[in-house]
Amino acid sequence: MLGRPAVLAASLVVAAVGILVALLGPSPASGRATPDRTPAPAPSPASPTAVDRAAVVATVDEVPLTAGELRRSAVRLRAEVVAEFPIAGARADYWRTPIAGRTPHVVLWERSLRAAVGEAVLRRWARQTGVSTDPSEAGFRARLDAENARRAAARAQGRPMPGVPSYDEDGFARNEVAELSASLRESLAGQVDLSESRLRERYAELLAAVPPSAEAPPFDQARERLRLDLLSAAFDRELARRVAAAHVVPLPNADTVVRAAE
Repeated sequence: MLGRPAVLAASLVVAAVGILVALLGPSPASGRATPDRTPAPAPSPASPTAVDRAAVVATVDEVPLTAGELRRSAVRLRAEVVAEFPIAGARADYWRTPIAGRTPHVVLWERSLRAAVGEAVLRRWARQTGVSTDPSEAGFRARLDAENARRAAARAQGRPMPGVPSYDEDGFARNEVAELSASLRESLAGQVDLSESRLRERYAELLAAVPPSAEAPPFDQARERLRLDLLSAAFDRELARRVAAAHVVPLPNADTVVRAAE
């Protein structure tokens, strides 16, 4: 079993002054799972080696999770861990030195696995819903290569394309996750109360959280954002439920992948 659900709408309510204006876009599904009763890896004395992206580093409901997926999460989260646990002393010892009782390596390992599992669950849900067809790492790589080839061909022909000239792994993964999340969110529309009365009720709830000095948009202007807010909350709950129900088994080589990203 896994945990750590996150509800984007709630965080927006308490964090934003222009609260109703801020309710835009899909919730990021960047990882909502943590292995339950799974011990963190002991630091390995071996030096990091090249990562075989196709290697299986864990299973999620008996479906392989590859080194490529885990490495992408570790690279993305590395800066977050360093910011939380500032480097002091010899840099070579940083990842293995306990800070407040935990080593940065173990924290990065846990968070990277959480994020990779959450994304894997999201991609499988998208396939089950018909939003996408191939949630595997090989499918991801093929789509990344095809998109970059398409952009390169457009540049060669002098055709402008919106966005970046080419995607790196993390940027493409983030873009895909955002698109899948938006599609899955909309797929829940038939299961969520989006009636006029519910939208007005939600408007009143959010309005109560806005400081008296702030100006909130009128209901008619906020209607679509309120709809997205309710759908996003339903999306978060369903993703958290699926992640919590997932059975995750990390393999020993997962530690090597995370160490290579440090």
